[in-house]
Amino acid sequence: MIKGIATALVTLLIVILVLYLTFVCTKYIGRGVGIKTRSRNMKMLDQIPLGRDRSAAIIEAGNRFFLVGITASQVSLISELKEEEIGTLLLEPQEPERLTPDFGDIFEKLKNRKKKDG
Repeated sequence: MIKGIATALVTLLIVILVLYLTFVCTKYIGRGVGIKTRSRNMKMLDQIPLGRDRSAAIIEAGNRFFLVGITASQVSLISELKEEEIGTLLLEPQEPERLTPDFGDIFEKLKNRKKKDG
């Protein structure tokens, strides 16, 4: 009887230990996922999901701005944005707490520019 209780307690302690070690390991491994790297020369100003594993983003590299499409397997340049297209949005926030440009506004300006050009 005592041997059965001791076996059950040891098994329970082993299960608890395995669960704890799993938690610690996943926390340690997960630390690297989603880390925003800091770069002196490049910034992602805004990003919008377009579907599963697909998004569009505005990237600032130096004093140039790019609209890029991002998928699981590649990053494609959609267009280079002119500073005057994006500059006013950077300086004049749309909402009191928002200091970065709104992706929707920039995308609409780009769409309108493409219609005028084509």
